[in-house]
Amino acid sequence: MHKPLKVLFFIDRLRLGGIQALAKDILAHNDRNRMVIDMLNLDDGIEYPLKKELTDMGITVYQLKNIWLRTPLDFFSYWKAVDEFFKNHHDYDVVHVHSGSKNYYILKAAKRWNIPVRVAHAHNTGFQSKNPISILLGNFLKIPMKKNATHLVGCSKMACEWLFGKGCVERGEARVILNAIDCKLFIYNEAVRQEVRKELHLENQFVLGHVGRFENQKNHTFLLDIFAEVVKMKPESRLVLVGIGSLMEAMKAKANALGLADKVIFLGFRSDRERIMQAMDSFVFPSLYEGLSVVLIEAQASGMPVFVSDSTTTEVSYSPYIKFLSLKQSAQEWAEEIVKRGAVERKDMSAAIKKAGFEINGMIDNLYHLYTEYK
Repeated sequence: MHKPLKVLFFIDRLRLGGIQALAKDILAHNDRNRMVIDMLNLDDGIEYPLKKELTDMGITVYQLKNIWLRTPLDFFSYWKAVDEFFKNHHDYDVVHVHSGSKNYYILKAAKRWNIPVRVAHAHNTGFQSKNPISILLGNFLKIPMKKNATHLVGCSKMACEWLFGKGCVERGEARVILNAIDCKLFIYNEAVRQEVRKELHLENQFVLGHVGRFENQKNHTFLLDIFAEVVKMKPESRLVLVGIGSLMEAMKAKANALGLADKVIFLGFRSDRERIMQAMDSFVFPSLYEGLSVVLIEAQASGMPVFVSDSTTTEVSYSPYIKFLSLKQSAQEWAEEIVKRGAVERKDMSAAIKKAGFEINGMIDNLYHLYTEYK
């Protein structure tokens, strides 16, 4: 029997987000006789629940203690810590960086230690920061990220082109490996729907939902404007928001200012978003940019209508109930589309998920083939 591949995933931190949720699913479904996957993170000073979840699953989680990139000077201590880590842990077959260009040095250090497979993985189509200096630096660091990787991968063509350059997919320099989910968790279940709606006092309400961090990218301010317009047409509407983030208190203040405080439910961090989605009637996702959103795959899996900004790649689409709307359209126009569609009869979407390539075991097979293709 072959010795399992030894793989290191790098994700900058373990806060709840799409990349982290995806990694958790991969680790939960991975066959450890084929691949043993460890995790490496930086340390932003916060202890995230996901770290304990992973260690409870038997995953080895390494952290570069007290290392976080806030200023350009932080790179010096970061480089030193990365060098020290690989000095002690360089027996990996694969180093897979699920992060943007500022973390190129993980790949550079892995190359120095002759780790044969080094994967740069694009999960987004924009920088989290709005600081022009950070954006300039991020764009510059795309060059060494490409140079030190053996494989360039993205969750969508748009994500590949943003991180690795236009035409990279057509030229065969980068490839798309679709994000995926454990579809059986999200298939519609009427009993769960009624249970959650009772828990959250949502009986007889028209429920809009959103799952995402309270950060600029997710565009919650426009989402609240849309919901305000929906309420004018359907006063019995409610908005359920799952997630945490730096803008959460500002969004609570905005909901209050719009007179919606009793209609917007801030659930904060939830590890059971698959249950919460069952209670929703529509999913609204007006993001400013996305790579290939895992929560959009999940929302479609639950069989509900999904309304998403056209700045998100259409590669995420597999449900007949997904509609792309422009961010140039008004909140009222979005609301009219949502109300016009209303609630639909939910169906089992598992066959459509597998056919579209969004099933987690298929993604793990794709990663294994990527890691072993030159052996």
